[in-house]
Amino acid sequence: MTDIRVVGPSTFKNILFVTDFSSSSEMALPHAIALAAAYGGNVYIGHVIAPQLYELVPPDFVPEVLKQSTAYARKRMERMINGANFGTVPHEALLEQGELWETLRRMVDQYGIDVIALGTGGRRGLQEVLMGSIAEEILRLTHRPVLTVGPQSREVPPEGEPRCILLANDFSANCLRAVACADSLARKFGARLISLHVAPEAPEDPEIATRLEQFFLQRLEQSLDVAAFPKGQLEFRVEFGVPADSILKLASGDDVDLIVMGVRGARSVVRATCHLGTNAYQVVSEARCPVLAVTN
Repeated sequence: MTDIRVVGPSTFKNILFVTDFSSSSEMALPHAIALAAAYGGNVYIGHVIAPQLYELVPPDFVPEVLKQSTAYARKRMERMINGANFGTVPHEALLEQGELWETLRRMVDQYGIDVIALGTGGRRGLQEVLMGSIAEEILRLTHRPVLTVGPQSREVPPEGEPRCILLANDFSANCLRAVACADSLARKFGARLISLHVAPEAPEDPEIATRLEQFFLQRLEQSLDVAAFPKGQLEFRVEFGVPADSILKLASGDDVDLIVMGVRGARSVVRATCHLGTNAYQVVSEARCPVLAVTN
């Protein structure tokens, strides 16, 4: 079996906050600021004017449409930045034209981005944005962790600093980075960390179920440096059942502020790891807190 002990630190210094200037997208900004503040980094506010905006416009009108679109975007960017509480966190506006992912990828490379943050909108908007041209494309193509703030996160005070983190761990190599990220975040924020493994089905024999639970608990303990955490800050749990349902139930009942889970990268929303499978979409869309999807 794979040894999943954390082998190195994770950092979240440089945050790329992606926005379309909607109120739902701006929900991720306080969390991006909190990460940058904790790790002594920067927030880059990225907006991409994609070709789809003017592809149906007659060629002669394209320059004027681009000019007006850019001017409008600059005003919205300025308004959003002035209305946000950055404190002492350095921040920079990035406004560019081009294909969405190719433009974002250049931003990621140029500014040494450690994590991408974005809001996924309301239920209808979530399907259109998450599974469409923004979050789904980013999750599918990037090798950076992606922080998504979904529609139900409105119920959580958006101060951005997690007090309780839920780590979904299936002991696979794909979860290595997720474990490292959750470990780093819990230590940096002094947050309670719940490491959870969801087994697909409980055996009918209670004795076997107990032995399996103890085995999984031992593996969870081996995945983290227990001695590095103060007493009471680290907790391990094993559940039997549907992964997405168990994660959401535990997150809601324990006032979890952040869910961390590993995803495969290619088609990650559809074929995620940590036993999530297609349930990854359910976790992201229904979670009452942000979700950090960590690609391999």
